[in-house]
Amino acid sequence: MIGPVASGKSTLAAALSAHTGLPGIDLDELFWGPDWTPLDTPVFHKGVRDRLAGPAWIADGNYGGEVAEMLLERAELVLWLDLPLRVCLPRLVSRSLRRAATGEELFAGNRETFRHLLAPDSILRWGPLHHHRHRRRWSERLHPNRTAGLTVVRLDRPAAITAQLRRLGLLPATER
Repeated sequence: MIGPVASGKSTLAAALSAHTGLPGIDLDELFWGPDWTPLDTPVFHKGVRDRLAGPAWIADGNYGGEVAEMLLERAELVLWLDLPLRVCLPRLVSRSLRRAATGEELFAGNRETFRHLLAPDSILRWGPLHHHRHRRRWSERLHPNRTAGLTVVRLDRPAAITAQLRRLGLLPATER
């Protein structure tokens, strides 16, 4: 599961994991250490490799480079949440403000705080600044000429995501 910040990757991955029984791999959880310190690259890559050693999994994150290649090499299906910034930005602001207000712990003891949200490297700035760059990267990397044998499902309309995933059998059918 890939997509920009606040596209719903983690929420959707959790729902897919619950429905399928497959273990989830949150790449942010593997990347971040305490105090919002990224783990050293070799440690991060080893953590990803170790988790991918399982027979089946659902991974979510927006990492490029070697991590993206490790994931794509083992993946059978890529769900690309290719949502526009006008959808992701309000979600990002709402989510970040909620997390700061509640003190919700994310990973490695990290929490978003109001002070953190005002910092120059805040996710509120980083997400919108990198949105289009990530979209271009995934558009190039997931081009059919570069993904032989890999099924890529591009989900670009929020209202249609649940229905598309139900048709694929990845979410439970609606109750009648």
